[in-house]
Amino acid sequence: MSILDDCRALSDSDLEQALAFLAEREKHGLTKLLAHLAEYDRRQLCVKLGHSSLYQYCLQVLHYDEGGAFRRIRAARVARRWPEVLGLLESGALHLTALVVLHPVLTDANRKELFTLAAGKTRRELDALVAARLPRPAQADFSRRLPVPGGWSVAVAAPVDAVEAVSSASSPLGPNVPSGGVPAPGSAVPVSRDNARPWEWQAVVHTALDRVRIGFDAGIGVLNLIDRARQVLRHKYPEGRLEDVVKEALEALLDRRDPQRRLTLKPSLAGSGTAPSAAAGPASSSSFVPRGWRAGRYIPAWVKRAVWERDEGRCAWRFADGTPCGSKDWIEYDHVRPFAKGGRSDTPRNIRLLCRVHNQLAAAAQGLSAKAPGGK
Repeated sequence: MSILDDCRALSDSDLEQALAFLAEREKHGLTKLLAHLAEYDRRQLCVKLGHSSLYQYCLQVLHYDEGGAFRRIRAARVARRWPEVLGLLESGALHLTALVVLHPVLTDANRKELFTLAAGKTRRELDALVAARLPRPAQADFSRRLPVPGGWSVAVAAPVDAVEAVSSASSPLGPNVPSGGVPAPGSAVPVSRDNARPWEWQAVVHTALDRVRIGFDAGIGVLNLIDRARQVLRHKYPEGRLEDVVKEALEALLDRRDPQRRLTLKPSLAGSGTAPSAAAGPASSSSFVPRGWRAGRYIPAWVKRAVWERDEGRCAWRFADGTPCGSKDWIEYDHVRPFAKGGRSDTPRNIRLLCRVHNQLAAAAQGLSAKAPGGK
């Protein structure tokens, strides 16, 4: 019987308790590992035992991947200098990535402040925190064709994450990356496509308190659209900067497609909360068709506006303790009482906003296998 079979045999509550226990044990194991790695590094045992560096030792003996080795070595060196971070790691106040991101700006004077500010932060929030203290110089816009699959990609001034997979004898991060881990501004860093990870090119990197660098792969058609947009907007933006062109395009898109923005642009319509009067009178009371079906599956625009305003553009699903999901991603309109069971589409009381995950979960709970876009 495999471990997965053991997990499938657990009840929901037992599975949740076991997962929480294992996560706590993992944190404890991580702190012990970093403490041992820090002492191993202090004694320079890797050199004494014939390894070229601690990085190579982690790859060849401990069998970490390139990124995993880099993160643990950097975190261990932070812990060796400031041992209090081990307690913060074990308690969950900080995670491994926090130590890696904070490393370039940590000092004896600011470490307590930064450890407090970093508690509970995501990677992107940590990048913003560091960028506020260590701004990166602005870089020029660029676009280029990528080589054929299986070749090498070139990242200009790539973030650390984008070069962790590259190793060399001089530096564990690559030939163009100094031992501190940050590529020189404007330098070209080769990244093997075989080892590439999705976020290396779909990246948002904070470069200052109020500036980010955005990078992604795109089809040649997108480049053609950008070039044409530059031409159309040349009078308004003579420099033709990508930032201005993309911002203009996104503003136009959201003015047309964002329900929240439409509420701001059309407050009279959004706040009315009333249905337009029907040209035809109500359907005959003798009809056997459920009332909800007479209006059809289509949710009127005024109902969508009222529901969006009521639910604040967030998923209204509530967990067992009453906490709302609150996600703003993949938002869909959902019938509280399913349309297939007579639920009405022409009243906000029977419509709610759900993210796609909870919309599908609600459908499964109600035994519905098929749903139309925008609601059950």
